[in-house]
Amino acid sequence: MWFNRVVEKSLLSAVDSRPVVLLTGARQTGKSSLLQKAFSQYKYVTLDSLQFAVQAKENPDYFLNQFSQPVILDEIQYAPELFRYIKIRVDRDRSTYGQWLLTGSQKFELMQSVGDSLAGRIRIIHLETLSALEIRQKNSVNLNDYIWKGGYPELWSNPRLNSQDFFEDYIHTYIERDLRQIINISNLLDFQRFIRICASRIGQLINYRDIAKDVGVSDVTIKNWLGALEQSGLIYRLPPFYANIGKRFVKSSRLYFADHGLAAYLLGISDYPAWQNHIYKGNLWENIVFCELVKTGQYKPGHNLFFYRDQNGVEMDFIIQESVTETSAITLIEAKASENISPKKLNFSKIAPLFKKRPVRCLLMANISENILLKMKQYDLLNPVLTSLPLSGAE
Repeated sequence: MWFNRVVEKSLLSAVDSRPVVLLTGARQTGKSSLLQKAFSQYKYVTLDSLQFAVQAKENPDYFLNQFSQPVILDEIQYAPELFRYIKIRVDRDRSTYGQWLLTGSQKFELMQSVGDSLAGRIRIIHLETLSALEIRQKNSVNLNDYIWKGGYPELWSNPRLNSQDFFEDYIHTYIERDLRQIINISNLLDFQRFIRICASRIGQLINYRDIAKDVGVSDVTIKNWLGALEQSGLIYRLPPFYANIGKRFVKSSRLYFADHGLAAYLLGISDYPAWQNHIYKGNLWENIVFCELVKTGQYKPGHNLFFYRDQNGVEMDFIIQESVTETSAITLIEAKASENISPKKLNFSKIAPLFKKRPVRCLLMANISENILLKMKQYDLLNPVLTSLPLSGAE
């Protein structure tokens, strides 16, 4: 089963305007499949192959000379030495576009290599796991399964695949292959316990000391491990909203998983009834809303997506700031896992007046059964799993 991806339009546009295109994303988000399907005429080479990876690292020039363009180089993080030699080839002919399509599973390490070598020559596109919008293409799909299973494409394309087996193998592969390239893990059991503790703290302020105490390691270790999860595309840190931009970078962020299905697995959830009855159901629903804002809405944490919390503890799960001007629109979003929500639990009336010069829209995203947007008196109500997001960034 194939799902059309929201980013494919951006990908095709990039190939028509840049010599190099880099598709990043966590392992198993569908990067290789997307490129091979969209560009079937390209030569495909994967650095997952140990032979190719060693050759690319030890003799990059010779390695690249073996392939005529255009070419797809998969998992290029295994040989970042190639960036410099790709730059040399690009500079020989800057007007020929779409000759080098690259994929990589590590964000920040790749970004540094790209910045050093291919600035101005490359378009970088990030691929998440499947969104609810993409899943809804198939009428045969049970969307309740998406709530606990998440969006890894293989879980949906292979009906015989057990989700628990998939995630167990995924964690094992991530630790054994990817993680050890980023940081040194001396105790795998400690790290596995750390990941599960992160899943239990979805939507909470990140407190390194508290997490370190629960895991039994140092604060510094927790900071390194969180950085590794973020670098691998498995988590996001969502900063708070402040009119003073500098404050956003010194205040505590909130933790979310890039795929809510992985978080559900880490919390022992294997079906929809287990999700409904779980103690962290509300946190997981909040993570689903976050994922849809990032995947479908294309909003970026720290750029135009934030949360709000004042000194009195009044909170708003998500704030979207369309631009940085003083009159730009603001969207306030509350995430609630139940269908029946008491108005007393909503903070729209407390926070909306703070944005006096700006138009403010209030959205309640709840697990309701209706697949349409409902206009309420003080806010709009919808289920983002069933209904397209009514936001400017959404497709």
